[in-house]
Amino acid sequence: MTSRFFRAYQSQSKPLSVSQVAQAYWLIALALLMTLVGVFAGVTFALPILASGWIFLFFLVELVLVFTAHTWSRSAPLNYVLFLAFPLLSGLTITPFLMSVLVSYVNGASILINATISTLLLTIAAAVFARTTTMNLSATIGRFLLQSLIGLIVFGLLQIFIPSLRGSSFEVVLSGVGIVTFSLFLALDMQRLASSDRYNSSPFLLALSLYLDVFNLFLYVVRFMVAMSGQRR
Repeated sequence: MTSRFFRAYQSQSKPLSVSQVAQAYWLIALALLMTLVGVFAGVTFALPILASGWIFLFFLVELVLVFTAHTWSRSAPLNYVLFLAFPLLSGLTITPFLMSVLVSYVNGASILINATISTLLLTIAAAVFARTTTMNLSATIGRFLLQSLIGLIVFGLLQIFIPSLRGSSFEVVLSGVGIVTFSLFLALDMQRLASSDRYNSSPFLLALSLYLDVFNLFLYVVRFMVAMSGQRR
């Protein structure tokens, strides 16, 4: 999943107020909490979910929520319900990957803990960079990041069909590019949220974008650490 899927729906509008900026950050905090709830539920019901194939339906619902975000984000209270449903589903769908890391690697638990800490530190670094830089990140690196994202998607799909692209060396490069890409996307979106020149006035869209930046950043950090230091059982 990626926050870039709904960029096409954004249009120029009035700047967010201070209260709306605060609301966006509160929504992100709630989204992260709901992700933890989703992971807990995923661990509890992992076998039934995987056996029934419901996880593919969850993926489909996530895509629908992202593509329709511009519509439901402005309709209260539907926006709260669907916004919180998205990270809940994300937590459910990420659970099999997290469990595979725990089960397949001796140091799986430490990888996930270190990945969480690293994601937090990268998020803080992105926030500091977005706050201190004088560059307009959207104008200077926006197109480059979009191209990088497309490349990540293409190579991610190729990995499914070409076994030779699943090697640790290629995974280190791909996940490293993913970490840099989503760290910069995170800084770009934070700058957009803090700026007076914003592309839309919906805190739900901006919160969803930031959440997806963090979510994808975490996934790539885990993949990078698995490729670099994973010790198979």
